[in-house]
Amino acid sequence: MAYYGWYKPASPKKVDNGIKTQSKRGAFAKQWWGKEWISRLERFNDSARLARGRSYARQGQVTGLEVTSKGVAAKVQGSRARPYSVSIRLTPYSTEEWQRFVGVLGENPILVARMLGGEMPEGIDRLCSKAGLSLFPKSFKDIEATCSCPDYANPCKHLAAVFYLLAEAFDRDPFLLLTLRGIEKDALFKALGGSRTDTPEQQTRKKRKSIEPLPVDADAFWGSPEGATLPALHQQPVIASAILVRKLGPIPFWRSGRNFLADMEATYKAASTSVCNLRQENERARE
Repeated sequence: MAYYGWYKPASPKKVDNGIKTQSKRGAFAKQWWGKEWISRLERFNDSARLARGRSYARQGQVTGLEVTSKGVAAKVQGSRARPYSVSIRLTPYSTEEWQRFVGVLGENPILVARMLGGEMPEGIDRLCSKAGLSLFPKSFKDIEATCSCPDYANPCKHLAAVFYLLAEAFDRDPFLLLTLRGIEKDALFKALGGSRTDTPEQQTRKKRKSIEPLPVDADAFWGSPEGATLPALHQQPVIASAILVRKLGPIPFWRSGRNFLADMEATYKAASTSVCNLRQENERARE
């Protein structure tokens, strides 16, 4: 809490297993989108409280943090016995804004591919601005932020600590920034996979028409057309590039020095090679 001549700030209670930032000094974010998040925060707010927030974030005073399309819910340990409850929410996109956002991405598949790779292309912010959309808050009025502490300031140091932790989380998973705008990753790519002019009912009807009915007769189902011969089946190498892991995205609060996605891809590749080798050995044994 701030010092006003007669009111001495209280020291926070020590936390053993809090979420600490990886940054020990200097900048909190390395990627441009994480830096932009911090830049907006520092542009809007009181530097003294932000400095204490940075200290809280580095000390690990944040004891819990969850990011969903409904906002951020966090617990921050202050000087009192129980942690304070913190919530942060960006103004979500309206239905019309959501449609414009899908339109912007649908016309730029390269940007989508880069996002799947864990990157937020800088061009997406410019495209959104042209479409009248904003990824980042334009002012602090665009952020609903509350803390249960008695400090009247907004943001207080507890809120600031969560803001700084979010910058590191955005560095690892830029989709979290979209999540705060009410955009779920799966829903976004599902929308990009279909026609933007089709309603969900129309898309369902198209899918049904594209499915050929299966033969009712068992011999017709399992057999081949008269006079036709089935080609020999050749062993194909297993190709696995950790697609599912990449789709799930980086772990926002991964604290190891190792690259999680790179390690998983190496593991998948090693497993695929082992499976191929085992199948080849079995084929040679049968010969």
